[in-house]
Formats: sequence, structure tokens, C-alpha cells
Amino acid sequence: MDYVHWQFDKDEDGTGWMVMNVEGSSVNILKRSVIEEMSALVSEIEADDSLTGLCFISGKPGGYVYGADINEFSILQTEAEVAELMDLAHGVFARLEALSLPTATGINGIAVGGGLEIALPFGRIVAIDSPRTQLGFPEVSLGIMPGYGGTGRAVRRIGVARTLEMVLTGRMVRATEALEWGLVDALVGNEDMLRGALKDMLTLEAPEAVQETAEDITAALSAAEDKYLSRAHRYQDPTPFRILDHYRAVSCDAQKLTATERDSFPNMLLSETSVHLRRVFQMTDAVRKSARGDSKIQTVHVIGAGTMGGDIAAVAAMQGFDVTLTDRDGAAIDAALVRATALYERRIKDDTKRAAAQARLTGDKAGAGVKVADIIIEAVAENLDIKKIVFAAVEADAKPDAILATNTSSIQIEDIAEGLSSPERLIGLHFFNPVPVLPLVEVIAGALSDESFLERAMYFSGQLKKMPVRCKSTKGFLVNRALLPYLFKGIAEMVAGTPADKIDEALVRFGMPMGPIELADQVGLDVCRDVGLVLGMPEAAATALEDKLAAGTLGRKTGSGFYDWDGKKAVRPRASYDVQELEALAETLLAPMVEKCRTAVSEGIVANRDDADFGCIMGIGFPRFRGGPLGWADYPRS
Repeated sequence: MDYVHWQFDKDEDGTGWMVMNVEGSSVNILKRSVIEEMSALVSEIEADDSLTGLCFISGKPGGYVYGADINEFSILQTEAEVAELMDLAHGVFARLEALSLPTATGINGIAVGGGLEIALPFGRIVAIDSPRTQLGFPEVSLGIMPGYGGTGRAVRRIGVARTLEMVLTGRMVRATEALEWGLVDALVGNEDMLRGALKDMLTLEAPEAVQETAEDITAALSAAEDKYLSRAHRYQDPTPFRILDHYRAVSCDAQKLTATERDSFPNMLLSETSVHLRRVFQMTDAVRKSARGDSKIQTVHVIGAGTMGGDIAAVAAMQGFDVTLTDRDGAAIDAALVRATALYERRIKDDTKRAAAQARLTGDKAGAGVKVADIIIEAVAENLDIKKIVFAAVEADAKPDAILATNTSSIQIEDIAEGLSSPERLIGLHFFNPVPVLPLVEVIAGALSDESFLERAMYFSGQLKKMPVRCKSTKGFLVNRALLPYLFKGIAEMVAGTPADKIDEALVRFGMPMGPIELADQVGLDVCRDVGLVLGMPEAAATALEDKLAAGTLGRKTGSGFYDWDGKKAVRPRASYDVQELEALAETLLAPMVEKCRTAVSEGIVANRDDADFGCIMGIGFPRFRGGPLGWADYPRS
């Protein structure tokens, strides 16, 4: 039989070689058509009495199998349709496992989700000892659990505790750790050694299943619950709880675990949580793809050595760019370099690489780096007049093809560009604080911004390991446009008599990192007021903020704002409230954010609802399992 996604041949010793090479894809994914062909191929193998062994490898250099096709999951509408696809995969994997031949497979890169599940039916597993080799079950991040037999087969190989660690956290296991655990049986140095190692494996018996007592299993379940679920809430993301329920229901019996995946997986896949998380996965993939390309940037000049500018410079140097950092205040430059050193000590373990990063970052009080930089990033105070002065001073000295970028959080690009000889050179690059932690960058297009510069800025963001979302220049862009009205609504609700603690508890229960009142204190009530003057705010919120400013209580940074602060922690009761009241309150307070996201899409501030939702997830901390403001608001509920 001719196969589209598979090749099969026998060597002189009678060993059969299954090679997966999915057509039309740079990586192997378990599409339905791939599994259907695999089933036909296994039938051919079952009928061939001349085979002495069977090996499975990837036809994609540097990559094994990346799991199931997430896009195909999206077209499944009923539990019966999901179960039918599961039955197809379960059937062929079970037949592989039941072969009377010795079998082995070689993992040459990523083997995650279904990509690990396809390896587990083989008697022996060999992996390449490389940082690119990663094994794991990331399904929990998609609102599901392994559904092609992996929940049980992993227990058989590595025991309950380690399996629960993998399926409840989704973390990847590197090659050496996989060998230590028994998830793989041997390591080889490179891809050329894989076939020989697999042939050797065929001479060995399959490893014995891990034996555990009832006490071992009970202890592992209890430890996993304490370690991985103690801070989670079933009413938010039920996925890890349902996974643990699956293991408890059959006392972690390997065979029963595999057999009963069909009882839970279809419902999990079709749940609201999984719908949202799978969409976020696809949005993330789309953003990453938009940031892949050559920015033609090698040298970076940052103006302003405060927290934002210093951290932007440090991150750029850490990612391989040559960076100069300038400020009128030499002490500010020195302080930024000290912070950069501390960042590199935390993030870069290799001494040579850490030293190289430090060498790429140079203090430049005279501003000489302007003349050689490929991009000049201004990160001075959020003041229009100051920003205009900065760009007027550097434009003439900058290279003709150098990008001029402002790290403004709210000022329109057109206003900053006034007076420039070439206003098309100016774009916005809005980083979020703290820059080393938060992944989002808003790439802001002014009315005159050069399209090629915007494209290069997207690629530059990707090279910084950031997630860029392109926005049109308007007050607040996307994130602040959506965030501040939500904060002001919370403040107005508090002024109207709802306790601040109840307001914040409603949003924390919803899944936000913190509520709007505590967040306003964190941001700084003076900053909230200043942005509110640009974006507009309810009179009640404006009055409350002005009163706090007059009293000098600006939030966390002064030790008191709407709350008193004990260091980094707001002093609030964190009391218990009626659940239905909290849910209704959260919906009310999020309404302005939802509306601003809708208008951001309709007015073309962002390209589509995916960008609006992704920006709020990455920039505001809107919970992933809710799917972003629009994903949550528009989800059909009975």
C-alpha cells in the first residue's frame, strides 16, 4: 500500500522500519489521516510473518512527534465524535503494544502529548541526549488530559508520583531526566546513532512495569494534591482536579487508566475551559509566527536609564544585541547597570554567557551610540514635551534606516512625531513593567509610521523573546485603554459603598491576579490619575484619586493608598462573601474592559478579537482559562 505520511521497509535482518513524515507539515503531528494510515500500516505489519522486529522513527530531522492536531480538535462538536477519534488512536496503539515482535522507537526531539503517547506502546525507547529532546504531557494547559492511552502507560513505566507530576504540571522532561526516571531506556549522542541503538534494543526484553503498593499510590495521590492543587480552584480551572479524579477513580491501575480515558476526555475537550485554553494556544502560536523574521537590528541605543529604560537595555543585551544606554544622570546609568548584573546572575547560569551579556551593555552618558544604532528606544518620562525634545535632538544624528521608537504608554505617536523631519521613522514600542518578566509588547503604528519599520519592530520584539501585538496609535492603545476604565469602575463602585475588599475578592475569585483597587494601589494612584486625565474617568473615581493625591497617599509606594500596605502586601480583610454576589460583581466591573476591547476591534485599533484578547491576557493578566475579555463575554452559556 502507498502511504502519504508513512514509509515502511524491512532491512536484511527482517526488522521493519516505520518512518513518520507527515506531508505538508514541518513537524510530525497526529492528524486523523496520519492515525488512519498508521492503522493500515499496523495491519500490514501484523500480517507479515517474516518480520523479526519493529522500529519506529521520525522522518523529520530534529523532531519526533509534536502531538495531536489542535486544529482538528476544534471541529469536533459532540462527545461521540471525540470518542470515535480516541477509539481510532487507542485501537492502533493497543495493537502495536500487543505485537509478538520486539519493538523499539527512537525519540529525536520533541515528544509531547500524543507524541509521547505514540512512543509508550513500544517495548523500548531510545532518545537523543540533546537539549532539543523534550518529553511531556502539556495537555493540562489545554484544559484536557492525555487521551490516547498515556495516563496509564506512563504509570506503568515511571510510577504514579512522576506521572502525576507530568500530567498535572505539563512540565517538559529532558533526556537525562527521562533516562533517570525510566521514561526512556537509553540515550545516544546524535541522530546518526539512533538506528543502531534501536537494533540493539530489539535484543532486550521490554522493561518490567513499576510495582507500587496501595500505600505508595495513596501517598502519591495525596502528595500530588498538596503540591500541585493546593493553590488551584476547581471553580476556576477544573482541569487538574478532573485529572486527579481520573487517577483516584481506578486507584491508579495502569490498564484501567488507559481504558477509562474515554469516560472523561470527551467532556473535558468540549468544556468551556478547554475551548478557551485551546484558543489561547492558537493565538500564542499566531503571535509567535508574526514575530519571526530578520529585524536587521544588531545595535540598540536606549535613552533613559530609569527602571523601564534600564530594563529594556538589559533584556536586549541578554538576547544578543549590542546596547548603549544613556541618561543625563550618570548615577541612573550606573544603577541600571547594577540591576542588569543582578538580572544576568539570576537568569544566566553559564559564566561565559553571563559575561558576554554584560559586555554587550555599555553605559553611554555622551549618547554616542545614537550614530551607530539600528534602533533608538526612548524611555524617558511620560511627558509629551520631553519626548519631542529627545527625538528632535537625535533624529539628525541617527542613521537613515534606524528605527525611532518611543516607549510611551498612552501618548499618541502622531503628537510625539510633530516637528520631526521624517515622522514616518517614529513608531511605538510599549513594554510592560517589569520588562524582564512580562512578555507583551505593543507595537504602535502612527498615522505616518513606515510599514517596513513596524514589521522590523515586530521581528525585533520576537528576538527579545517578547510577544508583540500591533496596535493603531490612539489614546491608551489597547491594554491601557481596556485596563484603566476597569480600574476606574472599581474605584467608583467603592465610592458608591461596596467594600474595596469585596470588589477585589470578586475579581480574584474570577481569576485575575489581583482586584482593581489593589492594582490601582500597585500602579500608583498618581499614575492612575495622570492616565485618567488622558483617557477620561468617572467623576467619582477622579474625586477619590485627587483626594488621595492631596493627602500624599499614593498607594504601595507611599505605604498607604486605598489600602494600607505591609511591604509588598495590601492589608485587607480578605473576607468571605456570597458567591453569587461576587460573580455578579465581577461581571459588572469587567463590563468596561469588554466594551473597550469590542471598540478596539471595531475601530481597527487591533486587527481582530484574538489580538484584543491576547493583549489583555498578556498585558493585564486576564485569566487564560476565561479566554480573554471577548472570549469570555461571547462564550454561549445556557
